[in-house]
Amino acid sequence: MKRHLIDTGMGQVHCVVGGSGPGAPLLLLHQTPRSIDEFAEVIPLLTRERRVIAVDTPGYGASDPVRGQPTVSDYAGAALQVLDAFGVAEAIVVGHHTGAVIAVEMAAAFPQRVERVVLSGPVYMDAAGRAELSAFFKQWRVAADGSHLLDKWQKMFKWLPRPQLVQRFVVDLFRAGEASEQGHFAVAEYRMEDRLPLVRCPALLIYHTHDPFASPERAAPLRAVFQPVREVSLDAGIFAANENPAAFAKAVLEYVS
Repeated sequence: MKRHLIDTGMGQVHCVVGGSGPGAPLLLLHQTPRSIDEFAEVIPLLTRERRVIAVDTPGYGASDPVRGQPTVSDYAGAALQVLDAFGVAEAIVVGHHTGAVIAVEMAAAFPQRVERVVLSGPVYMDAAGRAELSAFFKQWRVAADGSHLLDKWQKMFKWLPRPQLVQRFVVDLFRAGEASEQGHFAVAEYRMEDRLPLVRCPALLIYHTHDPFASPERAAPLRAVFQPVREVSLDAGIFAANENPAAFAKAVLEYVS
């Protein structure tokens, strides 16, 4: 894998590129507030068969910080500029949680550039979804006594009782700093119901057995518009690509082969 910094309208975007193989490359988009590290275990498995471009969403990982509040459309536009920089005419967009929402917007806004999408932890964002997400995610602040550090560790340990993965998560979280919720706030404003009628590509929907945010029931509107659609369920939670990378990579590669 080689690292690159790509100039975009949202500043420089960090990405890693590697692998080869026939067919459209895989564009990997992570959840908030993670980074390319979300796919660290998966990338070596995917690059055996495909070219992979993994992107740090603007404001996260090693990409430039973003002032103000970006939109899902902004993120999708920056991802498209990454594809342009590498001369990619058409990609398969693989997104998890926030990344999946960005993938939906890319399919809606740039149909000629998206061959198909893989939506991991797919969530339909209508008025009810926006209200739920807005109530759930709040921006943390740095505490003078450092108590925010332990607070975030303890909260994440409840979601994922594996210290090594919690460590990786909080590193991404604190690197993004007091703008770490930008991605969630963008999703909470995204009118997916207005964008889905523009979608014209197939999709793989990946559900995870311990993911409270996504389910086949909640993804029904996505199932209706992405045609043809395939669905699979993996034994994992909200950090699926880290928790069960072999199953995640297998599902993706079987779908795109």
